[in-house]
Amino acid sequence: MEPAAIVFPIRFATGNIAVQTTTSALSEQGVLVRCLEPPPAGTAVSIKLYLPGAREAMHLDGRVREHANPGDEPGFWADFVGVADAQRAQIGEVIARRRRAADAKPIGAMALSPRDEGRRAFPRYNVQFAVRFATVQDFVLEYAANISAGGVFVRTENPPPLKTVVQVEMELPGGGIAVPARALVVHRVTKQEAQQRGTVPGVGVQFMDADDEFRRRIDAAITHILETERAA
Repeated sequence: MEPAAIVFPIRFATGNIAVQTTTSALSEQGVLVRCLEPPPAGTAVSIKLYLPGAREAMHLDGRVREHANPGDEPGFWADFVGVADAQRAQIGEVIARRRRAADAKPIGAMALSPRDEGRRAFPRYNVQFAVRFATVQDFVLEYAANISAGGVFVRTENPPPLKTVVQVEMELPGGGIAVPARALVVHRVTKQEAQQRGTVPGVGVQFMDADDEFRRRIDAAITHILETERAA
């Protein structure tokens, strides 16, 4: 089965270093991991896949096969090692579901970014909260329009170019101190495009190179959003 473009949270660890990031693609043999400083080829890694629809993370062993090509999204391919048949079948079902979802468009519907719509594996939750982000040293205060387990859409009239790595600090729903992370720009809507489409300008980013506390805070924020919606 060919790799499928799909985004979901992933954790990998080498030695005493653990990284929470997101994927770019998945196959039954391995996964393409977003990472600014990938481990050397041949490195053994411990992997947790936070697959959509799964109650618990899937634990796998892996080995770094190769780094992404220059000009592509930063990251590396990791091959799975010793995958059980049941795990491989679960991965195959996730890939099949994503392909069906990418192909199934409502009559008359038009995706803003067909490539990214097909890759998204987790639902987005509409919520507004403060976000500071920067591509250089100075942070700019903006506001998020929605968030998912793997990324956030930030309203801004000056969206950075695609594939730009940005620093973000998010004042997440549910309170607590601002959460910092690095993220990759995977979708952008300029002010002119927003006017044409009747939407808001901004930038969609996918989280990368964070830690376990970051993942805990994101999951807690989404739980808070869901509980607030149910109580309304």
